[in-house]
Amino acid sequence: MTAVIDILKHYWGHAQFRPLQQNIVESVMAGNDTLALLPTGGGKSICFQVPALAMGGLCLVISPLIALMKDQVLNLTKRGIAATAIFTGMSAGEIDAVLEACAAGKYQFLYVSPERLTTSIMQARLSRLGIRLLAVDEAHCISQWGHDFRPEYLRIAEIRPHLPGVPVIALTATATAQVVDEICEKLAFKKENRFRKSFHRSNLAYQVAYEEDKFGALFRALKQHPGTAVVYAGTRRKTELVADWLSKQGVSADFYHAGLTARERDERQRDWISGKIRVIVCTNAFGMGIDKPDVRLVVHLAPSDCIEAYFQEAGRAGRDENSALCLLLYHSSDRQEAEHFLALGFPPIETIRQVYAALGQHFSLALGSGKGQRFDFDISAFANSFSLKPIEVHHSLLFLHRAGYLFVGEEVLLPSKVKFTADATTVYDFRLRHRDLDPFIELLLRSYSGIMEQYVKIDEFKLAGKMRMFSQEVTQLLFKLQQFNLIDFVPKTDKPQIHWLEGRLPEDRVVIPQAHYGDLLAKKKAKLQSMLAYCESKSSCRSQILLAYFDEPNTARCGQCDYCKRLEDTGLTEEKLAALSLQLSQAAAQETSITKLMERFPDLPAEQLLEAIHWFTEQGKLVSKNPNTLRWNA
Repeated sequence: MTAVIDILKHYWGHAQFRPLQQNIVESVMAGNDTLALLPTGGGKSICFQVPALAMGGLCLVISPLIALMKDQVLNLTKRGIAATAIFTGMSAGEIDAVLEACAAGKYQFLYVSPERLTTSIMQARLSRLGIRLLAVDEAHCISQWGHDFRPEYLRIAEIRPHLPGVPVIALTATATAQVVDEICEKLAFKKENRFRKSFHRSNLAYQVAYEEDKFGALFRALKQHPGTAVVYAGTRRKTELVADWLSKQGVSADFYHAGLTARERDERQRDWISGKIRVIVCTNAFGMGIDKPDVRLVVHLAPSDCIEAYFQEAGRAGRDENSALCLLLYHSSDRQEAEHFLALGFPPIETIRQVYAALGQHFSLALGSGKGQRFDFDISAFANSFSLKPIEVHHSLLFLHRAGYLFVGEEVLLPSKVKFTADATTVYDFRLRHRDLDPFIELLLRSYSGIMEQYVKIDEFKLAGKMRMFSQEVTQLLFKLQQFNLIDFVPKTDKPQIHWLEGRLPEDRVVIPQAHYGDLLAKKKAKLQSMLAYCESKSSCRSQILLAYFDEPNTARCGQCDYCKRLEDTGLTEEKLAALSLQLSQAAAQETSITKLMERFPDLPAEQLLEAIHWFTEQGKLVSKNPNTLRWNA
């Protein structure tokens, strides 16, 4: 392990691994398929990045989100490690250039979105890339029982025959036993090999507060817990309302959601990470891949749609291992609203087919045509054109995506890129014959090293300043050079894209599989009910509920959640509960009424005894067959 420790010291500055990280790294180095389950902030990335560097060659990393890939590539690059990414929105020329560079050994890490794996260009190059390790990040996405199922993940195993002898490491922070089993099965693990660190984080206090005035409760929490905070507000509109209200109260806050431009999202994220903004009010579009260690408070103004999502979001608090609060503000109306949003996520099949047909009309595709074509897509304009509700369109697209008819690319700013396709002699000759374009060509060559060999990111605004013209004029010049076959110009975009995976079908031939609709609905309902049960529980430790959900039963009470605090306020210490356990097992050995049971403890305050009865009932130690009677369950 000397080599990997040296790598850890050199690039990350750590003298040793965290608990379990070393076991995972040793397993990967031995060539074993490996599943790593570590809590949010548990250092999952190091578990594949360090052994990949030690093994040499290329590490192919499957990641579900462009923002997550960009963040990891940036972090590796800052450490002096060569990393790059391929994702939806890149041109065939860009992808080809990246793969050629990887084949030439210029990169140590290649991040790809799962849908890129089975493309013909990727399949043709896999054997030439020198891949030594396959890493699957956010591996729960492969499971239909996972909280963020991505059908593209199911095809990862298809590339394994192309990579004989290459081990796979799968990583996730949120997986139940059922999800873990499915990950190993779908990734074709050669043998079971799982490493799991307890999801328990002793520095986090999970609390649920029942509040009518959520804004007021949020403000009080921010006053009581100084430091950086994240507030999950559920909807885009609410993020804006809450951030505006907090600003008016003198709290440094801003909002973040997918409706902002990529530039705005990047700026607000940077402002929050740097401490310029104290509170970021966001939807669940925020947080993936962000490693800010000193978050002292995470507040949810409404329940998440499942415990996995809540646990991951709340887990962004206290990554520096200092105390932090995870507060969920709940109201009885939240149940009805959550169930309503779940129903909205499953539009009728007829609506999904209607959206599919409207897309074909919108893009002027004849029946049977469109396969492989990509189109920029404005969901609001589309919905208005066909008298549809944007939320219906959004969820219908997700079902069409899962069923394999379309791929819906996520919104992300893809900066403009340029590469000279003509050789140096041709470029020189062109400059002599086109004196009007020569100054601009010279500026490109001088400003961007490597532009003759690879695609480089350009900034039209900066180029315009140097040329003393408008950025639109720079764009026109770039298109002009492309028409002369001098360059390949890929204009920037921040629009989502629709990619037709199959030729357009008649509306009545669009089939949404039961597994992607009825079965999925049943699973999501079950997950939501678990989340709401967590919110509404008044007789269990919050940490114990969460850990039991992730198959860690019989853990100790945390002592700092709202329930444990209430027990503490009534004087029910661990020692007193242990003593009461023995006494109640004797007093309720036979079925007895609650009244008689309370008479057996005249020296114990009634409130304290009732709280203890609630506790033991929740634990299954006291059971009731008839109203108002109890019996100890030996």
